[in-house]
Amino acid sequence: MVRNTLHVVVGLIAISSTALAEDLSSATAPLPPGTFTTSAHSDEWKIVNALSAGPPSITEQATVIDWPANPNDGMSDGRVLRQGTNGWTCMPDIPGRPQHDPMCADETMMKWLMATRSGKKPDIDRVGLSYMLMGEARQGQGAPSAKDPSQVKEWFYVGPHIMVVLPDSAKDALRGINQDLSNNLPYTSLLSSSNVATPLWVIPVAKSGDRIKEEPAK
Repeated sequence: MVRNTLHVVVGLIAISSTALAEDLSSATAPLPPGTFTTSAHSDEWKIVNALSAGPPSITEQATVIDWPANPNDGMSDGRVLRQGTNGWTCMPDIPGRPQHDPMCADETMMKWLMATRSGKKPDIDRVGLSYMLMGEARQGQGAPSAKDPSQVKEWFYVGPHIMVVLPDSAKDALRGINQDLSNNLPYTSLLSSSNVATPLWVIPVAKSGDRIKEEPAK
């Protein structure tokens, strides 16, 4: 009886471990068709997902924070999942998107993001940088965020990319740059309708659906 009980317990542990491994692997595997990103994941899953946004040289010592539970809250309300030491912050998927879209941002970009999400002037005095090496899917320029992602008529899929923000005094340097999301070219975008919003420069480094893998030179 005891031996049978032990076999059952060991079996359950093995099944649980396998399920956990499968769950973590889904943090970077393509989403099944017709599904959307969600915040209903473990902290471990979110960390794996968030760190897939940037190169290891950035992510190894980066802080990981979750998006605020209330979309109307500022980034400062996001829960810290892992404390880092290099000034970079990585975030898991934004819920409600048809593909993974984690991000890693430096301190200036985080300041820009927090201000922009709050409808405030970013007031940055240097260049900010972020990585989205899993790419992203987004609605058209200026489209309000959809409450029901399944009702979005058209998603624009952007390949792995970096994003750059310029100091407020230099924002005019981005005038005249492409704003078409469908041609896989660098483009500028405003993430806020506020009259003090400044542009984000998005620079794809691979096509939509492609993945970037760091490999040692041969």
